[in-house]
Amino acid sequence: MGANVKILNDTYNLGKIVSSVTITNAGTGYTSVPTVAFAAPIDGTAATGTAVLDGATVDSITIDYEGEGYVSAPTVTISGGGGSSAAGTAVLSGTNAPNGSTNALVSFYNGGVGMTVDASTLRGMYDGTGGFRKFTISGIEWSVDSPVNISFTGTGTTDAINVSGTGSFNYTIPNGATQPGDATDPDIVVTPVSGIDGFVFLKLTKEDFA
Repeated sequence: MGANVKILNDTYNLGKIVSSVTITNAGTGYTSVPTVAFAAPIDGTAATGTAVLDGATVDSITIDYEGEGYVSAPTVTISGGGGSSAAGTAVLSGTNAPNGSTNALVSFYNGGVGMTVDASTLRGMYDGTGGFRKFTISGIEWSVDSPVNISFTGTGTTDAINVSGTGSFNYTIPNGATQPGDATDPDIVVTPVSGIDGFVFLKLTKEDFA
């Protein structure tokens, strides 16, 4: 008996980059150039930068590499150089709307437990400050020996579709649900009946980026 969810493809394109750093505290006592470190995005590459001193304080930070894949502004850490207290805030930019998709295979072997496509593990999904806040279903393939319900989390209109037997389609099922809380968990839930065998293959599009 059992069931599992396997992510076959997960994309996140055109994430934001670090364009600059606003110095919020110049610090004091620096005798050499301190090290600058940017927190890495969940999926992507961390930015890099170099501090510029004005006497014993940090005047600015030059962006050496803008990074990629940022959903929210990373923490900037300024350390070393013999001084203390310098701080800055990263500024993000991105001219194109991010987009992404996920393909998930849900398999059942004499199962009966609902399975969740967990948004928190996927690229670019909402992390409390930025990211995609919804999935829409852009296609489904299935072969099951008992009915299966597919739904969105949240409140309001959560039911997406019920499937049984064998079939497929490639049209969009919009997500009209109001996501829970701060939308950090906009999952897809696949609920079977007891003793089911088969699979459901979901093509998901990431939507509602903020």
